[in-house]
Amino acid sequence: MSAGPVTRLMLITPELNEIEAFQPMFEAALAAGDIAAVVIRLGPADDRTRLARAKPLIAAAQAAGAAALVAGAGVEDIVGKSGADGLHAPAGDEGFGEIVGRFQPDKIVGAFAPGSRDAAMVAGEAGADYVMFGEDLDGEPFSTTLERVEWWVPIFQTPCVGLAQSVDDVAALAAADVEFAALGDAVWLHEAGPAAAVAAAGAMLSLAKAPTP
Repeated sequence: MSAGPVTRLMLITPELNEIEAFQPMFEAALAAGDIAAVVIRLGPADDRTRLARAKPLIAAAQAAGAAALVAGAGVEDIVGKSGADGLHAPAGDEGFGEIVGRFQPDKIVGAFAPGSRDAAMVAGEAGADYVMFGEDLDGEPFSTTLERVEWWVPIFQTPCVGLAQSVDDVAALAAADVEFAALGDAVWLHEAGPAAAVAAAGAMLSLAKAPTP
């Protein structure tokens, strides 16, 4: 018997105001395991500057076999020019349904639901390609994220992403049958470096996927 649905890794970058120092870390993380997707969070800047920051990271992600999504205020205007596979937008945004209509089916439209089950359900009904729990929760514990994931997964068909606060949290997300376990600071600030963090998370997922008697 299998251990349930396969959980894959997603990476969430810090909000980027430059990429020179970050890009080597990013590429090392991508090379260290099977990454399904990355969310590239872009800090405020003009479109030209944000495109210059996004394109090298998008190319690196896609070369590693990961879908590359962009996030940040106003990124809708650069999705096409950047070559991104889609975008990551707030579920509670009144215009989320318009974003779905504008970009699907050609692009992925993911939603993050900061603290609101209602917003998550509205995003799912609007056609979001996934709903993420755990982002921007202002210090709420991982147990809250896990509670929302465990509520969502058995009920809704829209794929679920849970944001791990530590590499160890990946095991709990896999046990909850979440489609994607996302890692942000848990990778970039890991004491052994991003590559070691991704490798450790991947090992946890391999154990979770191992056949049981």
